[in-house]
Amino acid sequence: MKKEKGLKYYAKIFLFSTIALVAYIVYLYFKADEFDITTVFSLLYVPLLFTGLLFIFDKLFDFIFPTKEKKGNLMFESYLKTVGNSIQSQCNFGIEDYKRLRNNPKFQKGLEQAFRIVENGESEEISFAFLEKKFKKETNEFIAFQVVIQEVKKMMENSWKDYQK
Repeated sequence: MKKEKGLKYYAKIFLFSTIALVAYIVYLYFKADEFDITTVFSLLYVPLLFTGLLFIFDKLFDFIFPTKEKKGNLMFESYLKTVGNSIQSQCNFGIEDYKRLRNNPKFQKGLEQAFRIVENGESEEISFAFLEKKFKKETNEFIAFQVVIQEVKKMMENSWKDYQK
C-alpha cells in the first residue's frame, strides 16, 4: 500500500536539501579560499524551490496517473455510499441495527462479494443466488442484503448501457 506523502516527508526533503546546500557552500569556500556572500544569498531559495517543485510534481502525477489501488478504493467507497444510502432509505432500521450490520463480518464480506459482481459480473463462484442464500430470511441482514442486490443490479444495468454507447 502506497503511503500518502505528508508534511513530514516534505519537511525532511527541505532539511536534506538545505544540508546539501550548506555542504556545497562550504565546498565553494574551501575551493576559492574566500567566502562570497552574493553566492550564498543567490542560493538561499534553492531548498524552498526544490521542495515546492517536488510537491507540485508529486500532486500532479498522483492526479494524472492515480494508482490502481486508489481507483479501486474510490470505486468501492462510492459503491458503499450508494448501497448505504439505499439501505437507509428503503429499510426502517434503528441505530443499533445499523451498528450490527457494520460489525457483522458475514454481512461485510457479502458487501465485498457484491462489489466483485459489480466489477467482474456474476461467476460460478459468486452469483446473486449464492449471496441471497448467505442470510436467514426475515433477519435484518437478509432484508438489507436484498436492497444491496437491487442496487448492484441497477449499477450493472447502468454501466452496461454506458458500455454500449
